[in-house]
Amino acid sequence: MPSATTKRSRRAAFDDDEDDDGASVVHASSSLRSESHRKKARTSNGRSSTKSTRMSRQESGTISEEEEEEEEEEEEDVEMQDSGEPPATQYETLRDAGFRHLEHTDIDDQRATQRLKNRPLILGENQVALNAILESITCINFMCHTRLHVDLGPLLNFIVGENGSGKSAILTAITLCLGGKASATNRGGSLRSFVKEGQEHANLIVKIKNQGPDAYKPHEFGESIIVERHFTKSGSSGFKLKSVTGRVISSKKGDVDDVVEYYCLQVDNPLNVLSQDNARQFLNAASPGRKYGYFVQGTQLEQLDQDYQLLQETLESNETRLLSFQENITALKEKSEKAVKLRDTLSKSAEMRNKMKVLANQMAWSQVTEQEDILRQKENDIRAAQDKIDRADATILDKTRILGTIDDKVRDAKEALDRLGQEEARFSEQEEEAKSKYEEAKKTVVTIHNQERDIHSLLSSADSKVKEYEGKIAEEEERLKQVNGGALAKKQEELELAKQAVERFKEAQKSHAESTPRLVNEQSEATKKVEASDELIKQKRKDISATENRLRTTSQNRGNPYGGFETKIPQLLKLIDSDTGFAQKPIGPIGTFVQLTKPRWSSVLEKVFGGSLNGFVVGSKADQSRLFGHMERLGIQNSQIFISSRAPLSHLREPDERFDTILRVLKIDDPRVRDVLVINHSIEQTILIESREEGERVMFDGRPPENVIACLSAHDQKRDWGLRLTNRGGNIGTSPISPYEGKSRMKAEDVESQINFIKENLEQLREEMRQLEMTRRTLQQAVKRCQQATNQHKTEASGFETKIRKAEAVVERIEEELDRFEGADNKLQGYKNDLQEARASKDHYGYQYGELTVQKQEINKEVEAFKEVWKKAKSAYQSHRDKIKKAEDQVKRCEETRHVALIEKNQAHETLAIAKESKTEAEEARRLQAETVAEYTQQASAVTPERAYIPEGETVRSIERKFDSLKEEMRKMRSRLGATDEEIQDRARKAVQEYREAKKNHKNLTSLVDELKKALMDRLRKWRTFQRLISAHARCNFNYLLSERGFRGELFLDHKQKKLQVQVEPDETRKSSSGRNTKTLSGGEKSFSSICLLLAIWDAMGSPLRCLDEFDVFMDNVNRAISTNMLISTARRSVGKQFILITPNAIEGRAHIDKDVKIIRQVFFIYRVQLAQYQD
Repeated sequence: MPSATTKRSRRAAFDDDEDDDGASVVHASSSLRSESHRKKARTSNGRSSTKSTRMSRQESGTISEEEEEEEEEEEEDVEMQDSGEPPATQYETLRDAGFRHLEHTDIDDQRATQRLKNRPLILGENQVALNAILESITCINFMCHTRLHVDLGPLLNFIVGENGSGKSAILTAITLCLGGKASATNRGGSLRSFVKEGQEHANLIVKIKNQGPDAYKPHEFGESIIVERHFTKSGSSGFKLKSVTGRVISSKKGDVDDVVEYYCLQVDNPLNVLSQDNARQFLNAASPGRKYGYFVQGTQLEQLDQDYQLLQETLESNETRLLSFQENITALKEKSEKAVKLRDTLSKSAEMRNKMKVLANQMAWSQVTEQEDILRQKENDIRAAQDKIDRADATILDKTRILGTIDDKVRDAKEALDRLGQEEARFSEQEEEAKSKYEEAKKTVVTIHNQERDIHSLLSSADSKVKEYEGKIAEEEERLKQVNGGALAKKQEELELAKQAVERFKEAQKSHAESTPRLVNEQSEATKKVEASDELIKQKRKDISATENRLRTTSQNRGNPYGGFETKIPQLLKLIDSDTGFAQKPIGPIGTFVQLTKPRWSSVLEKVFGGSLNGFVVGSKADQSRLFGHMERLGIQNSQIFISSRAPLSHLREPDERFDTILRVLKIDDPRVRDVLVINHSIEQTILIESREEGERVMFDGRPPENVIACLSAHDQKRDWGLRLTNRGGNIGTSPISPYEGKSRMKAEDVESQINFIKENLEQLREEMRQLEMTRRTLQQAVKRCQQATNQHKTEASGFETKIRKAEAVVERIEEELDRFEGADNKLQGYKNDLQEARASKDHYGYQYGELTVQKQEINKEVEAFKEVWKKAKSAYQSHRDKIKKAEDQVKRCEETRHVALIEKNQAHETLAIAKESKTEAEEARRLQAETVAEYTQQASAVTPERAYIPEGETVRSIERKFDSLKEEMRKMRSRLGATDEEIQDRARKAVQEYREAKKNHKNLTSLVDELKKALMDRLRKWRTFQRLISAHARCNFNYLLSERGFRGELFLDHKQKKLQVQVEPDETRKSSSGRNTKTLSGGEKSFSSICLLLAIWDAMGSPLRCLDEFDVFMDNVNRAISTNMLISTARRSVGKQFILITPNAIEGRAHIDKDVKIIRQVFFIYRVQLAQYQD
């Protein structure tokens, strides 16, 4: 904030007119004052010794006991030694001018008295100033007050209250808040002592009125300026300048000082703000020397004196410089005359100098030509390096294309091998199954053949017995027929019907038995479905266990980035860090540099990357061998080592932004890791589409998107499985990707998100497990139903057995009746029984023989069929094995080819990096050479702007030899002169310039000294005038104020001795008395006299603020009333001034109160705190 340049601090001390009759007393202020950089003025003590004063009084015979006591007190204030007064300084002699301006005090007093008498008694109503008025004071945690707020009136304020109510704290707060020092308050040595006990900080806020045409920066502050000061127990302190709205304008103390100086508030002036102690000393106990000190401080005489003394010291310093300037000018004049004379006497050698100049020009431009030849060579080097880069780029593109083709072949071969491997088990199972069925069928054929031979012999024997018994029965029946008649025939018919019933039941039993295989097959199928369901549940439990292990390891390895790698990886990393033999430190494992942003693809990408995530990246073949040695010593076998080129891959061919690629879902910490994954896995051209249908639509419906070689999708039936979809020239391929079962090696963007994803996956697996268990229970119920149907079928079969047994019992009953017909002769029945047994045996063996024959034929067909199937399965299995062998050989060959192509591509990248580095070095060399050429050209142009012609055959060396030869001749010629032409010309030019500058500086300094002398003398003259007028005004005003009560007295101002003495005669009837010393007055009379003295000095001061603490403490009621009314009257005559007067006594009843007087009552602070607590 700029300092104020107008208003009170920049007024003239007094008018330039020296006519005493027209002079008026106004406030004095110095424009030289700077509080922070003020020099201490040298002052002399103009006081006479106490001893000489006492001797003079003894000679006059007027000394008394009270005067002796006063003289003893004055001895304490005298700073002179008993040896006498020291001599005055030159400045003090100029300032005081023999005190001639103080010789006519009678005339000065007469004129001051006339001005007082001519002043009207009533000036009209006291008017409120538009600015420089304190509107309010707020104290927080200040002294013994938690919060103290006082709103002040614009004119006259009486603050009354008991001790401890905060009256004096208000004046202390004003002094401190407006930038005063703590020591000036006489209430504490530092700010920390003003912080309320038990608190750590305190705040003081003063609000200053800021209105009218001469307001201080009204566009910034508005109608009020708020000054806030805060300080703490630790000693820190700060200021804030705020606008009326509370907006902070500044926090610099210098800006606060500018505001205080602008409004001339003078809070450090001991008479402007009289604290309790200063008021007591001034009003009651001050010695003449102390009172004089108050007088010169209050009227700013002392401050002006110190500022003018600083000006005198500056003047003396410049006069000393003038003396040294004069001596220097004489020496410089002689030096310039000699240099000019030597320059004039310099011989002319124009032709030789011109020739040397031509040679110098040729030498300068020949160096340029030489450097330009070198620059052209550097440009040729750059073109050669660019050619290498172009060839390397073409090689890389070709190798990348070849590697891509080989990658496709490797991928196709691996996919074909995977498909064949997955089908191998099926072919093996088919071959084993066909062989087993064939061997079982052969065994059945042998068994049936043996059975057929045995049954055929039994059948022949049974047939012979049937024929034999039939003949015997026919003979016996013929015999019996002749004996019994038709009854026997009837029983035989019944027997035949009963046998037919047995046959019907047997036929029904046979038909019932034919449905048994169907029921058995249904039960078997249901049982197989249950077993298949058990296998699925078993696999699902395995998946759940694997997911739980993955969740557990992920949670456990949350803070271990190497949990998914071999256990000795940390040891390897320590070895790498400690090994200084690497040209470039290897980085790895690669998985620790890869961060997956989408955990859904974790398992699939871990499987796709395979062992690459365990690998390390090195910068050269030597680093690869060195790292491989470390791995062998630690026993690390599953970590590959990739060689990365120096220059990172650029211009990657990526698909459209709407597709996620493997590269886009990864955050890779190192570009070398990215390049390895791009080269080995084409991560920038493999897109990720979660839906299989969407992936197939993108890849198979027409041509695949541009720059897309494959698509990874989620399996639509197997969780954590993936699918790889490819379309190469219309050849569509789909291959499964099994889930990764190891620990996660890639970093997750958010471990918690990955854990939550695994938890969701685990919950989904458990839900699928519950669905499978429900399906198994359904299938088990189906098996149970089949078992129930089979049991029912068996029960029905048992019923048929019962019916057959009952029918056979009827047959036996009828046969028994036939036996009774036969009587005792049981021969026929025996024949029939034997026939029946023989027929039964024949039928049984015939049935068995027929069945065996049919079964043999069918089994023979089955054996042939099984044999044929076995041969085909065996041939197919062998053919499949041959295909697998060929596929393995193809994969091996493709991988070997790919390895060679990868090495060639890496070598091409390394060649490109070397070529780029060479080009960079060549460009840098060209840049440096171009700068060299430009520098040589600039230097040559400085020699001669036009390019010099270089004769053919001339070189820098030949021209330099010619130039040196001429230079030697010139040197010999100049040796007689003692310097070169340039040196002589330069010396002359510099000497003349130095002489002229010295004369100019001497003239300027002489002018400055004259102006300073004139200003100092003018200011000292005005200072003496101000001292004379302010002294006369104070003396006369003091007498005038004493007369308000009928007193008379005299104010003695001894500026030589620096004393101020007061003599007062309370009894104006004693005309002969010269007055009494204040020590002889009563307490009230003494206080009244001191009030008159203070008001007399106040009337000579120009500050808009006057503060006085406990002015009436030693007065009786009469003097108190008179003093109070006198203060009010004086304040009303000081139009626009603000008075803050503090008294512990009541004002009402002893003063003429009007609307311009505001009485502020301060209650005891304990009561105020209690009241505040009650209100809270």
